[in-house]
Amino acid sequence: MPKLLHGTVEKNKQRIEHAALQLFTRKGFHGTTVREIAKKAGVSMGKLYIYYDTKEEIFIELVNSMARKMDAIRQRDLMPYMKSLDPESLVNLAMAIGKVVRENLDYWRLMYIDVVEFRHKHFIHSFREIAGGLRTYANAVIRESRVKFPAGVDPALAYTAIYLQIFTYFLAEELFKAKRHLGMGEEEAVKQLVLLYTGGRVQASRSARSKGQGKARPYVVRG
Repeated sequence: MPKLLHGTVEKNKQRIEHAALQLFTRKGFHGTTVREIAKKAGVSMGKLYIYYDTKEEIFIELVNSMARKMDAIRQRDLMPYMKSLDPESLVNLAMAIGKVVRENLDYWRLMYIDVVEFRHKHFIHSFREIAGGLRTYANAVIRESRVKFPAGVDPALAYTAIYLQIFTYFLAEELFKAKRHLGMGEEEAVKQLVLLYTGGRVQASRSARSKGQGKARPYVVRG
């Protein structure tokens, strides 16, 4: 395909997907017509059908493109805070998650539309991959961690749970507009969630123990 033609096709597809996202996230999938998408995108119905056979195909393309975008955001904005399980690192991670949620609400709106109208058919695989990848990553980080977990607790599962819980907290605050739904401000809520996860204690680092610099000392996240 000639370069100019390819660029025009991609530009038209982006316009169509952008228009579809705006309509889907405000009217739902079944509440939106292909004609409305074409009109909002500024393309003819015939041209839209050149690129997409069905309305659901547009939805699937949106899911895939937004999943790629969110993966890049996680790598860029969240991974730098996921190299330690210390409470202060978890607080920083939580605040970064809050920023990601606030700036990408349409991603979760689309996910909830998928849950309601498609029984989570299009998002479920990526959700499982994220949770599974978190557990694998957490196992590697935990080996170097100073956080002490109670006997019988699966640290990787605990880390995955707190990561997802923080997302849930910010989704309730931002997407559902349930401000202060835990009865406190954002920073205090984050600190309380981290305390719940860590128990407010860390073990002395391996280097400190190897140098004989004393026993484990408590770490407290202060409000």
